[in-house]
Amino acid sequence: MISENLLINKKFYETLIGENETAHPIQILGEAYLERQKSDVPELASIRFAQGEVYFHSKDYETAVFKWENIDSELSSWANKNIADAYYELEMLSMAEEKYKSITTDDLVLRAEVALQLFSLYIEEKRFDLASKTIKDVVSFYPDYPNVSEVARAFFEEQQDWNSGIELAMSESMRTGYLHWFDVLLGYIDSGYTEDLPPDYFIPMLKSLYDADRNRFEKVVLSLWSIYRKQDTYFAWLESINSLISEAEINQFDSWTDLSQVYQRTYLELIDGSYLIKDIQFTVPQVLMNWLKLSEDQNALFAAAAVLSWSENFQGSIQDSVAHDAETVLMKSRKHPDSLRESKALFESILHWASRHELQIGEKTKWMADLLSNIQIQQILVAGTGESNKSLFVNFLSGEEITKPDTSVFTSISDSDLAQITEISPSGIIPLDELEAISLSRRQRDSVFEVKFPSEFLQSQSIGLIDTPVLNGQAGIREELLESTHAADGILYVLDASAPFTERERTILLDIKKESPYQHIHFILNRMEKIYNEQDAIRVLEETTARIREYFPAASVFAWSANYQGQKQLNDLAEFLAYGFPKGNLAEERTERILYFTRKTLSDLLERRRDMENGYIDSIQWNEEMAVKLNGAINQLHDNEKEKMRILKSSYRAIKEEVKNDLTTEIPKILRKCANLLNEDSDFRRVHIDLNDAMNSKIQEFINQTVSPKFYRSLQDWIAVSQEEFSQSQFYLEEMSDGFNTLYGDDRIQLECDFKVLDDWRRDADRMTSGVYSDEVNILMRHTPSQLLLKGAGKLLGAIAQNKAALYTRYKKFLETMDYDDVAESIAKKYLSQFDLFEKSLDRDISLFFRYPLNVLNQAVTASHKEIKESQEALDKMRENPEVYLDPITLFEVKLRQYEWMMNAGK
Repeated sequence: MISENLLINKKFYETLIGENETAHPIQILGEAYLERQKSDVPELASIRFAQGEVYFHSKDYETAVFKWENIDSELSSWANKNIADAYYELEMLSMAEEKYKSITTDDLVLRAEVALQLFSLYIEEKRFDLASKTIKDVVSFYPDYPNVSEVARAFFEEQQDWNSGIELAMSESMRTGYLHWFDVLLGYIDSGYTEDLPPDYFIPMLKSLYDADRNRFEKVVLSLWSIYRKQDTYFAWLESINSLISEAEINQFDSWTDLSQVYQRTYLELIDGSYLIKDIQFTVPQVLMNWLKLSEDQNALFAAAAVLSWSENFQGSIQDSVAHDAETVLMKSRKHPDSLRESKALFESILHWASRHELQIGEKTKWMADLLSNIQIQQILVAGTGESNKSLFVNFLSGEEITKPDTSVFTSISDSDLAQITEISPSGIIPLDELEAISLSRRQRDSVFEVKFPSEFLQSQSIGLIDTPVLNGQAGIREELLESTHAADGILYVLDASAPFTERERTILLDIKKESPYQHIHFILNRMEKIYNEQDAIRVLEETTARIREYFPAASVFAWSANYQGQKQLNDLAEFLAYGFPKGNLAEERTERILYFTRKTLSDLLERRRDMENGYIDSIQWNEEMAVKLNGAINQLHDNEKEKMRILKSSYRAIKEEVKNDLTTEIPKILRKCANLLNEDSDFRRVHIDLNDAMNSKIQEFINQTVSPKFYRSLQDWIAVSQEEFSQSQFYLEEMSDGFNTLYGDDRIQLECDFKVLDDWRRDADRMTSGVYSDEVNILMRHTPSQLLLKGAGKLLGAIAQNKAALYTRYKKFLETMDYDDVAESIAKKYLSQFDLFEKSLDRDISLFFRYPLNVLNQAVTASHKEIKESQEALDKMRENPEVYLDPITLFEVKLRQYEWMMNAGK
């Protein structure tokens, strides 16, 4: 069997030369060739093959080719490969390529060597695609050939062909199980070269790596996780890795700290409100079950609580066996040391979400949560009825006159280097200048007042006080007191020594105990100075204590008197407070209280969502009703406008007709009376001219002195009537405004008419009736036949004295019988022309009077339709995607319940 290494290195000739030969191989092989020719059947192929190798090493490539040609033994394929190598050395690359490709053999080593030579040839010719195909082919049929995979990796990296490099590392790592190849692949992953590959591509490799090396498995998984976390394929990755982890056998001695933390972070990201529940409902249970499977120590508590919380909220999504394991972990765990900070962070995340969705959370709730975050100061709530005079005790502790006996506000009192007074109202935080401003605030019932100032006692005891309104039986104050107990670390209830622990006080305190069952409650027996001797004082103290402990067995009672404000009483009180309100578990208790306010906030948000939906519905209904009412008002106003037009135009027209009638009736009479101006001495040659002037003068006098003054008075009366009509309309509109404003709840509708129209009419009346009528009318100068006759006769006969009497008689008769109606009609038409124009403008003027109210009503209708549209769109959006609002709240509840489970650790 010929050694393949000898053939590869062209050292086969060494097998034909003895070890002790000192002659040149050419000489030795030549002599051997001559000797073998003497045989009957000479076998010369091996010697020729060896001679070709020697010539090749001597760089006599042409002779080498000559020797290797026509070899037909088992070495023929290797001879052809060597011929191609010779061509390659002679830089006859095309001939070398052709020769390499012509070689067909089942010898894997030879195939590999031929392929590697072609690979080198293609690289030299910069035919990198063929080089890549060739090296991949070698790796495929003979991956164990020495260094071939490393050669391939180096080539792929040099060409930056990362997909081929990744494929090589994947296949080699799974084929060989060598950690080196897993490390190569991890390097590609960390460099970001695998970003475009689907998650399930890596699962077979991860299975192999899990069996080979758990630490490297964790590193590769974490690297892939960090990449897919930023991609759209994130959920596909979670599905793939969760499937793998769930099937894996986890050794209890293995540590998965980093992977467990990634699972925790993933869980928190999935439920932070960025995703809808339908998008994560199948993913989260797998994440939780694997997280619990991998968790250890304190991290296991977090995982177990998350599993139980999710299982409670989404029943059936977690396997019963996993939930049971979680309960076991919870019972064996210690309480979470950082629960207060994380609970406050949950509360803050809800505030942030609400802010982004423009939902208001009460400043009072936020303030109480902030108050609980400071575990350096213990908060003591002080309560009592008006009879207890607790303000004396509160002011004694504070060292200042802070509260009043009849206080009706919640006041937080704490030590501070600088004096500061703040009002925490529903609308925001408002700084105040002095204590008196508290009693002047209009928002006392809804606000909390925070008073900070230097207080030696509060500072030395590290306490703050929450002074409550006196309990006077009002239900609202009682409810607020019960809620405020969750912001306190203990309760001091102040009793009146003359009537301590009444039935009403007992009922209040039992309500407090029911609201906060684990709250520390102790008592101050106030106003002991009312008891005159020591024995009675001791008796009252003992009897009161005994009655209290029937209901509150752990309670203590401290007798206090305003008359004994010495240091001893203060020291005794400090000791009483320290004993009654221990600070050992303050962080744990504060966590529970913050979780209470968190749950209350979530309930308020759900209620607010219902209120928002009902608000949109009510808005739509109310605005629809308002639109109907407003349109009805617009129609009524149009009717009123038309009615006023009819009334005022009709009355104006009547006045104008009366004036016209006066003109057409009286002017003919006046003109006929002008016949009396004639006499026999008149100059009949120009009498028609003189009479025409006289007639015009009479008409002007009649119009200016009779008609116009009468018309003016009539117009003034008409304007007065119009003002009354308009005033009635205005009164009607004011009633309408009041009705609408009552419905709106503000003075939104102001239906003011434009009474300046009346001023315009008065000016027009003055203008039309104050002018002097002076138009000349041609009465006798017209060219009628009779007038022509009279004028001609006057000229011919005027100078003849005997004809004057006859002419006078004819002229007078003519003037007295003449028809002046057309003259009167003409004068009336001309005189009334401007009044006709005024009449035509009445429609416009009356419409102008009503224009502003109509505009206001139309704008109100437009506003109602706009609000209907906006409310309907918001309602449709809310109903179309309720999960956008409800899902984050549900997920916040999941996280809240998780923290509540963690509070039960070890129980």
